[in-house]
Amino acid sequence: MGNRSDSLARHTNGRLAGAVSPLAAAVLFVCLLGITGTARAQEATFVMNANTGDIIYSYQPDDQLHPASLTKMMTLYMAFEALGNARLKPDQALDISSFAASQPPSKLGLKEGKTIKVKDAILALITKSANDVAVVLAEAMADTESDFARAMTKKARKLGMADTVFRNASGLHEDGQVTTARDMAKLAMALLRNHPDNYKKFATRNFSWHGRRYGNHNPLLNSYKGADGIKTGYIRQSGYNLVGSAERDGQRIVAVVLGSKTPSIRNWTMTTLLDYGFEQIADAPAIKSTRGLPYLTNPTGEKALRIAIRATARPTMLAKRSRPPAPGGPATITAASKRQTFASTGGKGWAVQVGAYPSTTPAENAALGAKAKIPDLLGGTRLSLPRTTRDGSHFYRARLIGLTENQARTACRRLADHAIPCLAIGADGAFKTSLFQ
Repeated sequence: MGNRSDSLARHTNGRLAGAVSPLAAAVLFVCLLGITGTARAQEATFVMNANTGDIIYSYQPDDQLHPASLTKMMTLYMAFEALGNARLKPDQALDISSFAASQPPSKLGLKEGKTIKVKDAILALITKSANDVAVVLAEAMADTESDFARAMTKKARKLGMADTVFRNASGLHEDGQVTTARDMAKLAMALLRNHPDNYKKFATRNFSWHGRRYGNHNPLLNSYKGADGIKTGYIRQSGYNLVGSAERDGQRIVAVVLGSKTPSIRNWTMTTLLDYGFEQIADAPAIKSTRGLPYLTNPTGEKALRIAIRATARPTMLAKRSRPPAPGGPATITAASKRQTFASTGGKGWAVQVGAYPSTTPAENAALGAKAKIPDLLGGTRLSLPRTTRDGSHFYRARLIGLTENQARTACRRLADHAIPCLAIGADGAFKTSLFQ
């Protein structure tokens, strides 16, 4: 996408509901990767049980970051609402203005004076993420795109999105256009709850228009079991964003990743979050319909467990209401009725993990490839390929063991510069970093 100005983000804290598992710890650390790049945001994540509205995990959920094309989720919400009250009709032809036609990519290449049907415009937003089409829809529902953006923000407030401001319909960058991981989860839930039939359109894999075929940008649709939406986003100021949802055996998870450094890190983080979400709700009751889904709720008791990681990098802050930092010092965490103290270790009980693979050969290649990238840090490590099982299939974790905590953290940050996703974990799979709450 193009951009309309510049800004950066800030660092606060994270939350985790339930027991602290090695996977949860891994997710927490990956959220710290790649935060020193210029003109890009700190990563923020959010995972929730869509059946109950409970928050499963979040990291910096209220940091105001740039939404990029996630903005189109609200444009689509408004369009679905207009279809519902007959202000728009699926076969209605929408006029294309010169302003709409002049939008930068991603776009369909609409021509001034021509038309596009509402049903085609909706699919173009979902698949191609077309900026010109976003403006056409905005101008069909309001006098100007600016008027429509104000209506979008007003709608956001009604949906409980307290920290989101829209400036346009597409997500092209403008100063002051911001959202949060929590707010994007609320919007995803509103789409599921209030427009369940139209939500199904987010699962559209391909869209054809005027002899051309456009594939959906959402990588989950072809790679993650049960995934059925919803939207990607990218501009230079935002990093790589993704809101995803998947349903398995009547259980639905909604997850948000904002500000990833690369598409591969974003996708890997998202699948890890979804996996963790399904792991946490494995025994929860199934839901038969998206109608009547709950509103997003804040967890209480054990689910209100708040934790945060000390970041070694210092991201630039975006102007926003001030939140006091959490007090420092190791924390004693209560989880699953068991009190555990997590403390830093200076010993070499840490490892880095650079993926999980269906056989030992690619796992070994990945680990050795990472070792070759930063031999000064990883040259003295030992290869470990522990086996795990997921959905009945075996996977081998590509690990390099024999590191101190500081070495593991530093290695992951440097591997992120090479677009290699990395987890810093204890060699025994336990999470032993310092926490504060």
